Amino acid sequence: MWYEKFGPMGDIVLSSRVRLARNIEEIPFGTKMTDNDRSLVIDKCKTALPHLKFIDLQKMESIEKLALSECHLISPEIANSTHICGLLTNDSCNLCVMLNEEDHIRIQAMCEGFDLESCLKAANDIDDKLEETVNIAFDSRFGYLTCCPTNTGTGMRASVMLHLPALSESGDMEQLIRSLSKLGFTVRGIYGEGSQALGNIYQISNQVTLGISEEETIQKLKQVINEVIEKERSVSRMTFENNKLYLEDKIMRAKGLITNARIMSSSEAMNLLSYVRWGINLGIINDINLETLSEALYQSLPANIAKKYNSATPTERDLKRSEIFRRVLVTK
Repeated sequence: MWYEKFGPMGDIVLSSRVRLARNIEEIPFGTKMTDNDRSLVIDKCKTALPHLKFIDLQKMESIEKLALSECHLISPEIANSTHICGLLTNDSCNLCVMLNEEDHIRIQAMCEGFDLESCLKAANDIDDKLEETVNIAFDSRFGYLTCCPTNTGTGMRASVMLHLPALSESGDMEQLIRSLSKLGFTVRGIYGEGSQALGNIYQISNQVTLGISEEETIQKLKQVINEVIEKERSVSRMTFENNKLYLEDKIMRAKGLITNARIMSSSEAMNLLSYVRWGINLGIINDINLETLSEALYQSLPANIAKKYNSATPTERDLKRSEIFRRVLVTK
């Protein structure tokens, strides 16, 4: 899977994503939609994008949908939806088109590491293909019309997921979040709006979609992300130089726990994995690589464990999570 791979700037950047919100001109928006309207959205998009595989989310078990959400293939909102909804995706799952989420169509292009241009191109290719046969709601003054006014204009949200342990440890994250907000960017947790920054993982994305082009948005976000990456690396080096023994001890304790514990909660695992990842980047840990760590992370998420191993209770999942870490992370 793409989200388990190491990409450009992969020491800090886990993944990049571009999402385009689109609506069909002749179909009502949001709460005014009927089941027939929702079915029509799905039929039109399936016809327009025959090269993508359709998944009927209504026919999936709740735990399967939550597992897709944990891997960022669908949003938590559509995972919990009771309406007619679906997903179009490619074999690599780096292109996903959510149907009947907040908007009729949510095109998502994702990739490992820091590569917003590739994501934008992939999303625009799908958008162009759609517009060959589907009338997309567009206004000459306002741009693409969306269910929520904050998306009107380009309808684009570009985001980058970063691991920022040094900035979190130093207490600099609050100031960074305030500064980015003033520049028109927002900082959220690992699962987007309303979520926590588990394991020191943050999403930084654009807030402004009106009066600015897609390309300008990407360039501004790239500039901001490059500055954040340099700041994280600088603070990390400084923290290591000033508190080497303390940091080495904390990182090696984290590695020891995660590779030897017999029961572990998801939140504890995320925090320990953050220190292990930091230790790999600092050269303190050299028998685990970042791709292996990402594999362990996604295998250990609650819904993914429940789905794969039929682990019904939190205790069963916590036991299985520790088993996964011992199997994946311990050198044979």
